[in-house]
Amino acid sequence: MTSPTYPTGSLWPLRRIEQDPLAFLEMLSSSEEDIVQFRLGTLPAFLLNHPAHVESVLVKEAPTFVKGRGYERAGTLLGSGLLTASGNLHAERRRLSQGAFRRHRMEAYASLIVSRSERLRTAWAAHSEIDVGQDMRLLTLGIAGECFFGDDLGEYSERIGHAISLATPRLDGLISLVTHNRHVKRARHELDEIVGDILGRRGRSDRRYDDLLSLLLAAQTPSDTAAARQVKDDMLTFLLAGHDTMTHALTWTWLLLSGHPEADAALYREVDDVLAARLPTAEDLSRLPYTRSVLAEALRLFPPAWVIVRRAASSHTCGGTSIPAGALVVASPFVLHRDPRYFPEPLSFMPERWLLSQQSTDGVPGGEASKFAYFPFGAGPRSCIGESFAWMEGTLVLATLAQSWQLSNSGPAVRPMPRMTLRPGGAALMELKPRAHRRRATSRTSSL
Repeated sequence: MTSPTYPTGSLWPLRRIEQDPLAFLEMLSSSEEDIVQFRLGTLPAFLLNHPAHVESVLVKEAPTFVKGRGYERAGTLLGSGLLTASGNLHAERRRLSQGAFRRHRMEAYASLIVSRSERLRTAWAAHSEIDVGQDMRLLTLGIAGECFFGDDLGEYSERIGHAISLATPRLDGLISLVTHNRHVKRARHELDEIVGDILGRRGRSDRRYDDLLSLLLAAQTPSDTAAARQVKDDMLTFLLAGHDTMTHALTWTWLLLSGHPEADAALYREVDDVLAARLPTAEDLSRLPYTRSVLAEALRLFPPAWVIVRRAASSHTCGGTSIPAGALVVASPFVLHRDPRYFPEPLSFMPERWLLSQQSTDGVPGGEASKFAYFPFGAGPRSCIGESFAWMEGTLVLATLAQSWQLSNSGPAVRPMPRMTLRPGGAALMELKPRAHRRRATSRTSSL
């Protein structure tokens, strides 16, 4: 099969992307070529259809490939936060923010994650059916607010959700090529007011904080307007990235478990064997390999960051293909995560495929050759700074909630909706069923 090609200036691919971007990318990836050349309007574009080329563009030759139009638009919403900053500013903000993910802070975060998850599972006792997407958003927003800003953001949940719904459909690397930008500034104004409230409360508090915001404020020069603006930009980035991604990852996980009772039962057996009736802690993370595998498999099938787009800053040759300056280069976790070359039975939900990979050095089922076939948090110098936090959060949330509840899909089938993140389209209605603990001593081995 030869690579699809389109006439120069053709708008057909742009319309196809807007209608169904996932199908468009899957159509391109069906080519036997490892780099698939196509056009987006007047722009030459290249889909990376092999892990080696993903590694080349995102890691080895990262300085040559800069963020594209979607991230330029994201700057309207996030300013010069970590997601949108470039060059020395990006390196500086990443180095500063990295302090929020040191070991002693991660242990404190684990306790907050479990506490908030326990609060939710207790509240579920008053319901027989929930919209799990909505509940995961409230949970992850609460976790992000308390861990990063020392603040309970529950009162802002509706306003934050509204701002996200306004802005994110227009901020990804592909759909943003064919959508307008007028709602993004409105979303920024809404979020600015929320961030201002958080900073105002911090300024009036006598409490001593040890969180991300304390690091950002300590590095700020007093009465420096630009520095104050930078703090707000950083806060907005962590506010959105710190909960929106995990909201959808956890929602997809519950939906997948509902459709695969064997995996759901295996998850509960592990949680019950390891924890019995006690709450999990950070020390339990290594004892919950199947729980982590469930999350890993959900991230494989429905990666929140479904597409990564870069623009070639200069001419470059990748895998024998000449990429001109200004061309777009597209890497899609959604596509490569479902490639049968690296994941046997790619459309099947099989958490067990990750158990052996956790014992290997590369951590990917296909081995070292497919290391960059799985990249739900990106790769290279611009990979997600909170990846370790996300793995911890997802595993602890699943373990805490699965101790007490089984969730069964009670609504219509949920289809993926690609926006800035890959979210479920519509409400994810689920029936709640209580679980009973087996009465026995806690075992440290999983009975899978």
